Amino acid sequence: MGITTRILGTEDADALAALMTRIEDDHPTGFCLGAGEVRELMEGKADNVFEGAFDGDELVAYTALLPGQPDDIELRIMLFGDVDPARLGEGIGTLMLGRSLDRARAIRYAVAPELRASVAATALAGRDDQTDLVVGAGMRPRRHSFLMVADLDRRAAVELPAGYSVTAFDPEAADELRRAHNAAFAGYPDRPDAGSDFWAMFVVGAAHARHALSAVARDGRGSVAGYVLAHEYAVTPSGGPGPEVHVPYVGTLPGHRRRGLASGLLAEVMRRASAAGYVTASLHVDAANPTGALGLYERAGFRQVYRQDSYVLEVPRVGERLSR
Repeated sequence: MGITTRILGTEDADALAALMTRIEDDHPTGFCLGAGEVRELMEGKADNVFEGAFDGDELVAYTALLPGQPDDIELRIMLFGDVDPARLGEGIGTLMLGRSLDRARAIRYAVAPELRASVAATALAGRDDQTDLVVGAGMRPRRHSFLMVADLDRRAAVELPAGYSVTAFDPEAADELRRAHNAAFAGYPDRPDAGSDFWAMFVVGAAHARHALSAVARDGRGSVAGYVLAHEYAVTPSGGPGPEVHVPYVGTLPGHRRRGLASGLLAEVMRRASAAGYVTASLHVDAANPTGALGLYERAGFRQVYRQDSYVLEVPRVGERLSR
């Protein structure tokens, strides 16, 4: 029987989570979800698209397209996917990647035909098969990021810079923090995808959010000055036994930088996590982060576990040709 493909729904969440686990046991992906997390992503945004490749009734590969919120420049679409390690070398990855890129183009034309689009995927450093696959599909290398992990034993209280008050994440102030997040990352090479729908799904209401462990700093006027958010996923990103707190965002508003606020908030989140029984913390960092975040995390005790390289396919506006 040949390979068949179809869109995946919530009824496929258990099978997809099991496939992701088999893949993660073979190599780190940065996108290994539990069944509940799969269902959240499928239900949280109607334009998220999961597709599976089947051999009979067995799910042997998947892709996930997660479109962002269009801005005045482009529509950014994240692409994840992989193949069961037992089925590598059969052309299934090539089939699924091609289908996903075609669907990403269709999403762009349906959602924002007047804008450019960028489709971003990652390949694990050292996996030439993954690199050859995305490059062969016309995707170009951009930057790379590290998954970093730190031990949390005996984390002591830290003294934060004077003039700031620190609280946990308050869902009632979620949109204020979203706007602060956009301002904190506005000058970065990849602008943040923090539309209200995404923020509500990924940050505010997600089962993986750990609001009590998060830390938000406000200045004397009560405005958000910086923040460190905390999550906990069904599968630890580092591959360790856990429990592991994951730090998805560390942000400082431009007027409050170079005062030690980010390092102090990160240390506070790590202290809270240690007191709550977590044994490790993990995070991803873009090696090209213009604020020197890599050094900040190394000073906080984080070490590199693996590297992922980013590849992007640029989809021009209608009638536009991209320069080579």
